[in-house]
Amino acid sequence: MLAVTDVVYPFELADIERARRLVLTTPRLSAREALHVAVMQGRDIGRIMSFDEAFDGIPGIVRLAG
Repeated sequence: MLAVTDVVYPFELADIERARRLVLTTPRLSAREALHVAVMQGRDIGRIMSFDEAFDGIPGIVRLAG
């Protein structure tokens, strides 16, 4: 993973709380997916490289399929 990314972000309490809200309001997201989105939202990251279609349609997130 370190070969394709510049930064690895730690989880913070605000990320966990944001992920919890996402799981409750976006049922198609798993807890893991919600945590990824929460970290991205907290750091103004708008693109994710993933084959996981659950990220499609999340406001502010653009999925780049590998």
